[in-house]
Amino acid sequence: MKFDLNHLSRLANLRLTGEEEKELPGQLEKIIDWVGQLSCLETDQEEKFTPVNFSLRLEADQPEESLPPAEVLAMAPDKEDNFVKVPRVLAGK
Repeated sequence: MKFDLNHLSRLANLRLTGEEEKELPGQLEKIIDWVGQLSCLETDQEEKFTPVNFSLRLEADQPEESLPPAEVLAMAPDKEDNFVKVPRVLAGK
């Protein structure tokens, strides 16, 4: 099987080293052969796959009353004064 490695690397936005350009065609051929073996599987008895519709359903925002601050603080595992303490996420201050 012949690959246009320059074309594939441009499509994938990859910069290949000389060693990678030598190794990659053999690796791609093995991958394609392995995937090709899937066509030999007997799937007649398997349940057919039905794709799920993942379309985003937008709904109107409905304003709701929030929890009282005292109730939120009562649920917080760590607090200081009237604030919920959380672990530092960003380095710095």
